[in-house]
Amino acid sequence: MRVSELEGALLDYWVARADNLPMPRVDDGFCWIEEPACDGDPAGALEAAFAPSTDWAQCGPIIERARIHLVPAAAGDRAAWTGSVPAGASTIEQVGESPLIAAMRAFVASHFGDTVADEAGTH
Repeated sequence: MRVSELEGALLDYWVARADNLPMPRVDDGFCWIEEPACDGDPAGALEAAFAPSTDWAQCGPIIERARIHLVPAAAGDRAAWTGSVPAGASTIEQVGESPLIAAMRAFVASHFGDTVADEAGTH
């Protein structure tokens, strides 16, 4: 699947994969990751929803860490954004309907290229 077409839980899943988060999966239209217990006991791990493509609190640290640059983009009749990730002497760019979608598509593309597998970890 083209990264430029990723959205929703599937985009969030690939962001989790790119960020090496534990046990990402898609279930019931949401992306879930495993959150370690406060005491570090693996038996106490909990599942947590992960939605950086719609949640600034989850997306912001990724944007900052990956140094993603966001600018409004011209995309015909509708508003769009371009997310750019530095990649040596060049940049990796992706467009999205919102700044978060553009940023997270760029983040995924910076790790996996322009395409990813069609499936996600599901239950």
